[in-house]
Amino acid sequence: MSTYMIDDNTLVSVVTADPMDALVLAPRLRKPDVLEVTALGKTPLQALMCAFDLPNSKVYSILETQSNREYSKIIAMFGVSNSVEVPEYGVPWMLAADKLENYSRPFLRYCREWIEEIHKDYEVLYNMVHCKNNQGMRWLQWCGFEIKTQRKYGAGGENFYLFLREKKDV
Repeated sequence: MSTYMIDDNTLVSVVTADPMDALVLAPRLRKPDVLEVTALGKTPLQALMCAFDLPNSKVYSILETQSNREYSKIIAMFGVSNSVEVPEYGVPWMLAADKLENYSRPFLRYCREWIEEIHKDYEVLYNMVHCKNNQGMRWLQWCGFEIKTQRKYGAGGENFYLFLREKKDV
């Protein structure tokens, strides 16, 4: 799909995900991501695997490949699916390992193009973010999402914020 050269020894690629990627990434999720999925009543593996079953789901993996290794490491997964309530709206998500932070500069440089890619089929993108996920909220705002109202959400009734991004009129 897309490959970005980070330095002389490292490539980061975005590829169509395989369910096996979820098995590899699940035990290495960042603490804020684990907090979020458990507040929704899921394990990390359940949260990643259910993405493949959502309506009109598109699921991607972010891979790190280094020249001194024979294999790539999965450092994040993200995607979008149709909203159950409003099919013209998309529900984006991302779950990552701590290793993604090693690539924060290139990630910030290229993530907006992927937000545009997943937004192209929808009028609005929206989802919920845990109120304690400050880093996630800053990133969402960087990508053009608005953080809206707070409410209790999920199996644990914890506080989440609604975030959304409307398609810009052209």
